[in-house]
Amino acid sequence: MAQGHADTTRLVARALAPYAERPGPEAVAALVDDLLTCGQELHGSLSRAPSQHRPAGTVAALAEWEYFAAVGPLGSGPHANWNYARALARIIRQLLASGR
Repeated sequence: MAQGHADTTRLVARALAPYAERPGPEAVAALVDDLLTCGQELHGSLSRAPSQHRPAGTVAALAEWEYFAAVGPLGSGPHANWNYARALARIIRQLLASGR
């Protein structure tokens, strides 16, 4: 699922919508899946750059992604999954900014 910058930006915006606009549990689960796929692609792309050429912000975002992707949601239920989606989206936003 290779996404363009605009598609990724829209995906991030969906996850960072206000809490009152949170979709149902099934939609949040699908959103998390999409965010994980997108983030893994960005992580892989940015990780290929030599480490000495990575800005500190990129290094931090890559490490944060590795942690959150490995740990998963903290807690259970739809609220935990929604917060997880939002955390992934914030990291993806940073990875996008790093890739420019």
